[in-house]
Amino acid sequence: MAPVTEDLEQFRDWLTCAIPLAGQLGLKSMCWSQPQQSEGRLDWQLMLAPNLNDKGTAFGGAMSLEATLCGWSWLTLWLRARGIQRDIVVSRASQQFLAPVSGEYRLSCAPLDEQALVGVSERLVAGRRARLTLVQQLWCQAEESALPTLCFEAQGDYVVLAPSA
Repeated sequence: MAPVTEDLEQFRDWLTCAIPLAGQLGLKSMCWSQPQQSEGRLDWQLMLAPNLNDKGTAFGGAMSLEATLCGWSWLTLWLRARGIQRDIVVSRASQQFLAPVSGEYRLSCAPLDEQALVGVSERLVAGRRARLTLVQQLWCQAEESALPTLCFEAQGDYVVLAPSA
């Protein structure tokens, strides 16, 4: 497997230029959990302030956007590690709000099934489109709890389009 060698700070800068809304989300940092295998988890650290709702917690629409964009970023980095430049679209997404987010938070993204990456790779090598299901989880440190709380879960099907003819 190809390692993720892309500088994540440079990727974040590129992301905020390519998708201007990404620059407004309060994204503090990105981290790839297993860069040598490029099949790990992409973690984003986010600030609460740009995402507040009228109740003083994170706005659900912002969390949905962040989850979708984090998944798109995961797949973009995975493709780039393999030298593949293709368009990615989201074909389906679902989400579940589990607890209010009242402080800075971490959003994690990983494949639902890492074994599915083999099939994705095979389809891409054959010049076909490929679909991958990614799962995002948002964790917040509640003041009264020593452990982070899972506050939001999302799942999306991301499609890598076939090359243009």
